[in-house]
Amino acid sequence: MSNRQKIGLRKLAPASTRAPGRKRRKALLGAAEQLLCERDIEDISFRDIAARADVPEGSAYHFFANRFDIFSALAYQLNNEFIKAHQKPVPPAKRKTFEQLAAHLVDIGAGIYKKSAPARQLFIGGKTPLEVKQADRINDRDVGNAMHRSFARYFDIPDTEEMRNAFYYFIEITDLMFALSLVECGEITSAMLDEAKRAGVAYLATYRQEFEFTATAPSSRH
Repeated sequence: MSNRQKIGLRKLAPASTRAPGRKRRKALLGAAEQLLCERDIEDISFRDIAARADVPEGSAYHFFANRFDIFSALAYQLNNEFIKAHQKPVPPAKRKTFEQLAAHLVDIGAGIYKKSAPARQLFIGGKTPLEVKQADRINDRDVGNAMHRSFARYFDIPDTEEMRNAFYYFIEITDLMFALSLVECGEITSAMLDEAKRAGVAYLATYRQEFEFTATAPSSRH
């Protein structure tokens, strides 16, 4: 089987490290993002992406082995939007209790999904290729770590693998509710946003007694 046919193989060619190569790689990612705003992910081919980017298909294979690689790289790029959002200070009214802060984290994710069709398709879409979903599990752990750090600014929580995993599972739980809403209604409805909060907050609450979530002085954690 040729490299072009292998699934999930990201090619790191020397050409991608040079300025013209970086420009072409960026163009391919931008083209994929544009197409995800217009079509279902299953209807977008590698050739479509290369054509939209105005990159010869043969040259495009110097940067990505297949469309799954492009979508996975784009998912990583979009994932940084979630991380940046969780790095912003949380308004005091949104962090009086750990339940309020947990609900705020859900609102952040929902807000990004509502604005970004590519993020919806790649992270919670019912037609996302399995190869892309599997790669995105690593991204979710990065976002979970960002959530853990956000919580740690305002509450005393353990800095342990178990606690960081809890925020990763929190993402998986709330994303499932978003995905159900997307499949059933074509959007994240207010009702399903509430259900996502209910499910996510209830899950984190199972750690409350064990780890004794205790609010810290807001002025001491920034």
